[in-house]
Amino acid sequence: MSLKVAKPKKNYRIGREIIADFRYCDKRVIDDVDLMKRLTEEAVRTTKHHLLDITARKFQPIGVTILGLLAESHISLHTYPEIGYVAVDIFTCGQNKPEPILKYLEEKLGAKEVYWEYIRRGTMRQWQTTYEFDGYKQQIEIEKLLHRRTTPYQILEVVKAKNLGTCLISDGILQVAEFDAAAYDKQILKNIGKSKSVLIVGGGDCSVLKELVKNKNIKEIFLFERDQQVLEVAQKYLGASVALKDSRVKMFFGDAIENIEYLKDKKLDFAVIDVVPVGDKREKKFYDQLIKVLHKNGVKNIATQGGNYLNKKSVDIVIDAINKNYKKTTIEDVYFFSMGKVKFIYASNLK
Repeated sequence: MSLKVAKPKKNYRIGREIIADFRYCDKRVIDDVDLMKRLTEEAVRTTKHHLLDITARKFQPIGVTILGLLAESHISLHTYPEIGYVAVDIFTCGQNKPEPILKYLEEKLGAKEVYWEYIRRGTMRQWQTTYEFDGYKQQIEIEKLLHRRTTPYQILEVVKAKNLGTCLISDGILQVAEFDAAAYDKQILKNIGKSKSVLIVGGGDCSVLKELVKNKNIKEIFLFERDQQVLEVAQKYLGASVALKDSRVKMFFGDAIENIEYLKDKKLDFAVIDVVPVGDKREKKFYDQLIKVLHKNGVKNIATQGGNYLNKKSVDIVIDAINKNYKKTTIEDVYFFSMGKVKFIYASNLK
């Protein structure tokens, strides 16, 4: 007779798991294998959990690993005495909770800082962090991974996300979401007016490009994208085929700052910088050089996003670069379900 296996419901909770970072622990304690084993046994027993077996290993020159098999599930500790750090993983099912074990170990190991994350096991949901910096993290629920590839420049993922539809993610940062892409495009292009020649820097997801080709007043569109493979992904998964085949579109691949020089004889009415600022060390140099080149080429109007409004460092970098080259700057904060509140920066009147 075969055993029928029930299909778990999406909201069926099997257990609770805590993963934690203990920092600034007592280095002598966490490098003593016998003491670590005894403290783990005490932590399980005093919190009324049930230890079935335990294994301890001392590494040379330093470091300890403890693995405990619980009736409720498991516990593991990996110590790095050289930096006073312990990685903790506690998984329990049934009525017993992992928090009391964590609290006991925190005290006994002398942890000065504890950072932990609570996971409900068995929820059958996949969450992905799509944007993160100090004090802020954004996650979306992934229903299906449609495509993933590693290019010379980035890791690209196309996913089907709950409520957001098809999304493009680059190096873990959300680039575009089907749900509110049209609203984003209209916002960044709000000042395009009667422009006939338009430049796009970035925008490899082709969302802005798809909006631009609808405008019959535009005669030329120049798209500068560092990574050609982004366009391949956009064509296959993001509905960009028609826009990319438009006869008005000219594409350039590689370094935009260097390649824009090829357009020095063109009269560019409007430039869209469709790049998500992330606050890395290269950002200031990139925007300073890019805005300077656009100014040199006589681009009269610029629209760009400055990233999430909480990321003040990136926003200030973009604004500073623009203010050096343009007389008039307008800033707007706009909320998007997929990205949170985003700053848009518009510049006009060359200095």
